[in-house]
Amino acid sequence: MEDNRIHGEYDRYLTPLDVWAIAFGCTIGWGAFMMPGSTFLPVAGPLGTTIAMAISVAIMLVIGANFFFLMRNRPGTGGVYAYTKAAFGREHAFLCAWFLSLSYLTVLFMNATSLFLVIRMVFGRRLQYGYYYYNIAGNHIFMGEVGASIVALASVGLLFINAKPLLQKLQTILAIVLLVCVIFIAAICLPHMAPGTLRGAFGIRGGSPAFGVFSIVMLAPWAFVGFEVISLETAHFDFKVHRSRWIIIASIVLSGLVYVALTLVGVSSVPDGYATWQAYIADLGQLDGVLAVPTFNAANSIMGTAGLLVMAIAALAAILTGMIAAYRATTRVLSTMAEDRILSERFSRTTYSILFIMVVSILISIFGRNALQCFMELTSLGAVIGFAYTSAATWKIARSHNNRRFAVLGALGTVISVGFILVQLIPGLTVLETMGADAFLLLTIWCMLGFMFYLRTVARSSAAAYMGSPTAGVWLFALLLYSALLWMGKRLMAADSLQAVRETLRLEGPIMLAVVFIGFVVSMSLQRTVRRKHDAMVAKHGKVTKTSNPDDQT
Repeated sequence: MEDNRIHGEYDRYLTPLDVWAIAFGCTIGWGAFMMPGSTFLPVAGPLGTTIAMAISVAIMLVIGANFFFLMRNRPGTGGVYAYTKAAFGREHAFLCAWFLSLSYLTVLFMNATSLFLVIRMVFGRRLQYGYYYYNIAGNHIFMGEVGASIVALASVGLLFINAKPLLQKLQTILAIVLLVCVIFIAAICLPHMAPGTLRGAFGIRGGSPAFGVFSIVMLAPWAFVGFEVISLETAHFDFKVHRSRWIIIASIVLSGLVYVALTLVGVSSVPDGYATWQAYIADLGQLDGVLAVPTFNAANSIMGTAGLLVMAIAALAAILTGMIAAYRATTRVLSTMAEDRILSERFSRTTYSILFIMVVSILISIFGRNALQCFMELTSLGAVIGFAYTSAATWKIARSHNNRRFAVLGALGTVISVGFILVQLIPGLTVLETMGADAFLLLTIWCMLGFMFYLRTVARSSAAAYMGSPTAGVWLFALLLYSALLWMGKRLMAADSLQAVRETLRLEGPIMLAVVFIGFVVSMSLQRTVRRKHDAMVAKHGKVTKTSNPDDQT
């Protein structure tokens, strides 16, 4: 891998401030400015959101403690992949990294495609020129807006290749700018909040306040995904790893405060014509421009053009820091899998990985932000799978070290993460729809691609290097089948007539059947490959026993 090394050692160039900037910058993105109006306030209101974020911070501190334990005990650049492999073997490590890479990739291009939204807040619709590429469900894709995303993705990617030290300094500066701007805006806007705003209704979608708070807490993996990317960089710290405990705590707590501050800013000013924040939030779908984003509206109405500009700078800083950190994290995950011969060894070269990520992100961003919401819904799933494996690895390794404290934290983090996974995959457990039909279709496709890569990995592994039972294959097929059924079920539920149901079954039923059949064929091929390798090992060495780390065998 093209990491900077000195005399065979990793170049330790990341200061504590740099590491905090990576964690905080990746956690806070455009969603922190948009979600107060679109999700937090409608579901839980300002007080409910504050309570939910406090609970979410406590949960993430448990997950963060597990990351700290593994960072301290297994420093390196592999992060979650390395932790999972050490505890449970290569198969589980692949499964974890496969979904985590989707999460980081999604953070990258979703931040990039939100860039034009910030431009809209300040300059209006001046980028909506040229013919739009398509119009599906009212989504108009304009050349100027797509161009802004492409320029951002290409610029950050090329800087990563040609001026990485400059990019790291830029990320640190932008993270500080982001935090300072949010503090400045909150300090000015919050005193204007009407008396009694924090009392009364928790949300406007009905249901009990507790259910609204619970629904927001279930978004914690999405809200805080990114703080853990520093686990991929421990080999580059220029300080003792044990100091990362306070960096993790600071990034999680400050991220939670930013979400709360921006939510409260969103109700600190109500436009003319609305008596309460509830009436304003309920009417957001009918508004446009600055009025449609409560955080920007409050800054603009209280502070004027200067407030709007400061808010735009903060949002731009959040977007860019998220992109930089996501580029870094995705590259690390891909290179780690390449070094373990899961991906082509070309991905072990930083330049190749960056260019690959850049091209894929640019191609995806062409479809426009609204058409990519299904990707965003999978961000939480990838993150929580990573959290689950990290916590389980902490539990197992801590037990082997007789460390009761972290064994308990690992077990607690595992239970919490499994709960998040269930809420993500089972519809109707919260006020919000965690995954729609398109998201389940995308999950089906991602499982299929994972199957292909996993089969390739098993086929190319030597008998001495690979001993595994097809753990990843079993889970991938089960998830593929489940997501395909949920996709079809949601499509049928969305049909508004019997004729629409018949059309859905006629057109999309064969697609589901083909996907499941292909998955079954690949699963059988995987079973045969594993059996052949096992038989070859038995023939060569006699009876063998599977170890927790196949690569340790010779």
